[in-house]
Amino acid sequence: MRAYRELFAHPDARWPLITSTISRLTPGMIALAIVLMLRGAGYSFAAAGLVTAAHQIGVGLGAPVQGRLADRLGQTRVLVPDAVLYAAGTVALAVLAARGAGVALLVVVTAVSGLFLPPVTACSRVLLSRLFPSGRGRETAFAVSSIAVELGFVLGPLAAAAITNRINGSAAVVTAGMIAMVGALGYAATPAARIVPPRAHAVARGGALRSAGVRVMVLAFGCMAIVFGVIDIVVPAVAEQAGAPGAAGSLLAAIAGGSLLGGLVYGARSWPGTLDQRLRVLVVVLALGLALLPQALGSLPTFGVALFLGGLFLAPTTICAFQLIDDLALAGTQTEAQSWTQSAVVFGVAAGAAVSGGAVEVQGPALALLAGAGGVATGALIIHLGVRRLRPAVPVA
Repeated sequence: MRAYRELFAHPDARWPLITSTISRLTPGMIALAIVLMLRGAGYSFAAAGLVTAAHQIGVGLGAPVQGRLADRLGQTRVLVPDAVLYAAGTVALAVLAARGAGVALLVVVTAVSGLFLPPVTACSRVLLSRLFPSGRGRETAFAVSSIAVELGFVLGPLAAAAITNRINGSAAVVTAGMIAMVGALGYAATPAARIVPPRAHAVARGGALRSAGVRVMVLAFGCMAIVFGVIDIVVPAVAEQAGAPGAAGSLLAAIAGGSLLGGLVYGARSWPGTLDQRLRVLVVVLALGLALLPQALGSLPTFGVALFLGGLFLAPTTICAFQLIDDLALAGTQTEAQSWTQSAVVFGVAAGAAVSGGAVEVQGPALALLAGAGGVATGALIIHLGVRRLRPAVPVA
């Protein structure tokens, strides 16, 4: 664990890491919080899937725009207004759901709110790359970033379920918005974030997508993320069908817990091979692990174990991927490149959530999980076919 101690001893890295970790609770909370809020208010799983998908679509549309603005204007000037607007959007959503608003209105409000989710993760990865341009320090820094994401997906669902059980789903949704605001404002206030230089000369036409390697990663991660949209809807349905709806938070935390453990092990040492070589191996193993989920629906404990095992290679995959994206991005487009990949992920999650909501109502969870596993396999195939484009041709400025 020496590598982690050295990283947190770095004066410019410590507080950005801590504050960005706070903001990462929100992505882990918000999907389950929306589902639980709408189910508690009498909406169907299909409606919950559509509203959850709308949030993800909003995030997906807004992320690259916010990333490009952060590249050009500086991180603080983007994060502060986003934090306030996103929190306000979650409050509006909770009020409307409590009043029994129509699904169409909830979809619109949720999508608009998602546009302003603060891009703290993309900003913090660019900052870490600036602080640790190469070597083991960079590997560990990106590992901590991925671990923080997984920690959010461990604690976020548990927090959403606990708040729903003690208060209600609306309180869970609003809390997710407030946490996003606090984390983003805290990160924006750190000296290291304030001095990240804007890149006024960032590529204008095509932006970060002018890089062929970034395009490959965006497409692959969009396909792979379908399974996580499926899981967001299937897990609460499986728990409800088993007569234990409160177990949804623990089940969602299981896959994130597996990823967290995998990330801790991966980030504690250096590994042989180039980033693209490691990524090709990891995506195949990840696909195989997640393909086993439909076979584990016999009981909640078995399903929880399968989720944990399926998540073990998730964080190592993302650690490799986001380092590679930073290397593949054209000069001045690093934040936008990170945001495009995150955008692809949320679009994939949105597609998975929208499709699986109806599938659960009609066919049950097994078919939805099979579709999700197919998305992961497709993403792995895209990475293997596009491997020649995953080797940086020019140094990052």
